[in-house]
Parts: sequence; C-alpha cells; structure tokens
Amino acid sequence: MVDMSNSTKYVSERRNQSEQVRWVTDPVSRDKFRITAGHDQAANELVPFIFEALKVAAKTIVAIGGESGTGKSEIAYLIKKLLNEQEVSTVAWSFDNAYVTTPEEREAKRAQDYDKNVGINEMNRPKIEEVMSCFEQGEPVTVPIVVINEDGSRPIKEITLNMEDKKVLIFDGLYAALIGKIKTGESKATRIIAMSAQKFNLDAQKDRGKEEVNKHRIKVLERECNAVRSLWPHVTHKIAENWKVAPYTHQ
Repeated sequence: MVDMSNSTKYVSERRNQSEQVRWVTDPVSRDKFRITAGHDQAANELVPFIFEALKVAAKTIVAIGGESGTGKSEIAYLIKKLLNEQEVSTVAWSFDNAYVTTPEEREAKRAQDYDKNVGINEMNRPKIEEVMSCFEQGEPVTVPIVVINEDGSRPIKEITLNMEDKKVLIFDGLYAALIGKIKTGESKATRIIAMSAQKFNLDAQKDRGKEEVNKHRIKVLERECNAVRSLWPHVTHKIAENWKVAPYTHQ
C-alpha cells in the first residue's frame, strides 16, 4: 500500500513557499482549478514538445496523468489555453468523465471491495478509444460530463465534442497514461504522455472541495496511487517535483 503519512508534511512545505494562487472554474463541469506558478511552468515547458510532435504528424494526443491533487487538470487547462492563444485548434476531455459507473455507483462498489473495484478497471476504455478514433478521423463524438455542484451533487450530462480540424486532443486524469495501452485503427496522431512525479496532495483536494477526505477516501487514494504508478512504463515525459518537464527515460 501507499504510505499516506508524509502528506501533511509535504503540503505544509509547499504552502510555506507563499505561492500566489489564482482560481479558474470550468464553465461546463464547474470544476475548480487552483493554479500556481508551478502549473504555469509545467504547461509552458510542455507546449514546445507538442509543437515538435505536430511536425511529425498532423495531430497529437496529449495525456496529463498523475496522482490525486498533483495539478493534472490545472496543467491541461493551461496547455489548452496556450495552444489556443497560438491558434492551434484543440479539444479536451477529462478522464474524470471516463468511468464505467456514475459517481454514486462507483463509491458504493468501491466500499464493497476496495482491492477489486478501485483502479484502471474502472475506466470506460471503449469510450476513450472512441474519443481518440473520432479525433483522428475528425468526426464529432458525444461524451458524458460530470457536473460538480456546490451542494455535492454530481449529475451527468452529455455534450458533443467537435473534432473537425482539431490538431490537439488533451486528456487529463489519474489514469490518463492509459492511452499508451490503447490502439486505434487510424493511428494518425502522435502521443505525448506526461506524468506528474509529485505525490498525492490531500490538501489540494480539500481546497478544491471535490471530495470529503475520510477513511473511505484514504483507502481509495491508496489503491488509486498504486494504479497510477503502474502506468509509468507508458509515459513519454516526466513532470518533476520542481515542475520542470523532460522526456522520460524508462529504466
């Protein structure tokens, strides 16, 4: 199991740096992004790698993975913003929406058997593959979006992603590196799979108000972290603890 004992010390050290924080709310999911200078740095360092990939192929799929509370969504949001500012048409979909069950069903199943029901097997791989294939073919695709309401409810709505003329598809989420294990029929896009090397951050979750941190959540986090670490063999770029980005060499 993952050792959760160092989380408080890790968060305290980061907060003592008096970093400036700005908040952004996603207009569709209402998810809250807590953005710092570190997230800005990682996004700015990843964008040149994306431009290099676009020289190899007309399309690129970018996946930002990592453990809970380590800035995946923030970095993905910033990458999309930077690319749009440079007139590179992008589309994004979070793996938070790629589960096979609703949030309520998922928590009930996890509580029944943490070892069996927490992990990569929770992902809707056919839907992920469909999104990737439609992106490569430039065809629209309908996807679920989990809306995060202030009262704690999480209704699901459907939206259609317009893939026409899009050059970059951005995924983010715990298991975003899973795209390294998924093959598509077209294979027209290069792939950049970046993983945060930072360890889980419970206080970041509390700040964003996404989930109550209780004994159930701790058990889920332990198993999620182990599953995330199993995906490192598929990673192409590492986001280090100091937010610097470099190609990842598998050892």
